[in-house]
Amino acid sequence: MPFVRSLFSLAFALAFFSQSSAVHADFPQADGAKAPAIAMEVDARDLPRKLIHTTLDIPCKSGPLRLWYPKWIQGAHGPLGRVEDIGGLRVEAADGAVISWKRDEVDMHCFVVEVPAGITSVRVKLDTICESAAQDGGGIYTTGNSSLGVINWNTCLVCPEGRAIEEQIAQVKLKLPQGWRYATALKSDSDKEGVIRFSPISMAHLVDNPLIAGRHLRTFKLDSGKNPQAYLHLTSESPEAIHLDPKTVELYSRLIREAGALFGCAHYPEYHFLVVCSDEIGSFGLEHLGCSINGVGERVMVDSHLRKGWYANLLPHEYAHSWCGKYRRPAAMITSDFHSPMKTKLLWVYEGLTEYLGEVLMVRSGLAQQDEYRATLTRQIRGLSQTTGRKWRTLEDTAVAGYLSRNPGNSWNQMRRAQDFYMEGMLLWYECDAIIREKTNGAKSLDDFCKRFFAPVNGAKTVAGYEFADLVKDLQATADYDWAAFLQRRVAAPQETLPLDVLGRLGYRLHYTDKPTAAGPDGSAAATANPAGDSLGLTVVRGKITGVVPGMPADQAGLSPGMSLIAVNGKKITTNRLRDAIADSVTRKKVDLLVEDGDEFRTITVPYAEGLRYLELSRIEGKSDLLAEILKPQTK
Repeated sequence: MPFVRSLFSLAFALAFFSQSSAVHADFPQADGAKAPAIAMEVDARDLPRKLIHTTLDIPCKSGPLRLWYPKWIQGAHGPLGRVEDIGGLRVEAADGAVISWKRDEVDMHCFVVEVPAGITSVRVKLDTICESAAQDGGGIYTTGNSSLGVINWNTCLVCPEGRAIEEQIAQVKLKLPQGWRYATALKSDSDKEGVIRFSPISMAHLVDNPLIAGRHLRTFKLDSGKNPQAYLHLTSESPEAIHLDPKTVELYSRLIREAGALFGCAHYPEYHFLVVCSDEIGSFGLEHLGCSINGVGERVMVDSHLRKGWYANLLPHEYAHSWCGKYRRPAAMITSDFHSPMKTKLLWVYEGLTEYLGEVLMVRSGLAQQDEYRATLTRQIRGLSQTTGRKWRTLEDTAVAGYLSRNPGNSWNQMRRAQDFYMEGMLLWYECDAIIREKTNGAKSLDDFCKRFFAPVNGAKTVAGYEFADLVKDLQATADYDWAAFLQRRVAAPQETLPLDVLGRLGYRLHYTDKPTAAGPDGSAAATANPAGDSLGLTVVRGKITGVVPGMPADQAGLSPGMSLIAVNGKKITTNRLRDAIADSVTRKKVDLLVEDGDEFRTITVPYAEGLRYLELSRIEGKSDLLAEILKPQTK
């Protein structure tokens, strides 16, 4: 069992909160500051009204100047920069004279300015509309309300073409609504008269360090042990929603210490969890090297009953990205600007391995218990196993075209495949861990691979690229196995069914039971479990059929997404009656469903005689519980 700090020690640790306006870290400042810096003033005082105003003074030469609104933001995995959110774009000379611009007719994120002779800089006035739902872009947008906000700098700038963003230096000033405090990993030089001045920083690192702000903001200094210092910053409309108890803070402190044990190194000077607790702003997350931006429900951080599943995994996942995705990154995803496309073929590593790492760290740190996690893992496997798209589309292809699956349609999504590089990628890395343990008789694990693969690379301070061959090399150095062939089979070839060899290697098997498995100690998930998912292959939400699994009885009977379910076996539909009807199928050999399909009503008979079925993960007798061994805490 992990060592639990005394209440006195915890109270001492909690006594630190930020009494100043911000906590900051020394992030790499671009030292090639030979070219004049871009002066950037961001006025966020209108953020509660969904507007933000930016003025940029950009050094230039006479002639054509191409200005790019950021399109590909690292971590979003697609061209998701919303140029359509520009509400005003004006280019001026130093004397205020207007300089006309034209949009590139092929790439709408590019604006072409013809700079008159004798002019050495232009002033760009940019108004951005901030109404986009944060979760739609995974945390790359600026958003806010009357009490709090998130500023992602990529929404507040245009970058001149021709010089790498690592070499473009920004001198940033920020104005916030009166009374708001802020948190960021950026270093500030001063905060006077309502203007915050940040130290000069490259555009690349500026965009990698977002900011949260609000009327209510609290900072907790985490007990990082031997690892670089880490902070947890919370803002919310409600001051009560950010008052964490000592036990919760200790869980996030343990997360830092467990990550230190797993990776054996860190690539940031300090780490900052930036968390917005708001039911209005929504749920989102995005990784950065020395911080993460996270959106959760208002009461999630103070209510352990709400901090389950995705919410429990959010901060560990984004934190693990500091190593996997931010420091070590597929070489084809490292670009020198914000408009060149990234090739995302290795997202099954970038996101799949991070999903594995985040879930392991979540359990090792105590943010989830092993029994809770096994129920979560079962649900993940259920969703993956009902996907038929893998018969025609490889896991690698879900990575290549990952952003196309971010917002799928409403029908037959099992046939399309989703962003399976997350969860199926996670299962792949569990199997890699199991193989390493088998081949080394338990002497090594995937932790050993991580210590090797994520170690500092000579000459790479903030990012180090890799290829598939580098991955295979470090796996081979950890355990002797034909890793290239194994990974190619799993990733680059279509599959008839979900590869489930991993479960046997972990000491588990799947089977069906007639009662749902509870997700937690209170058994809450059992009462709301879908009674038709594992039996008929049918999902019903408030009377509407939202999902039909290809090949299962509901599909074979002709049901389809979009139909409304009116009655079951002659009675008005309720979840309990649907459950009873499926149970009665053992004797009736069928389930009769009255559906509304457009302007027609008809009864569809589903031939079925197996009764209630719920997928369950259970132990294989006589085989060691390797999953429990993987999830065991590594620190005391």
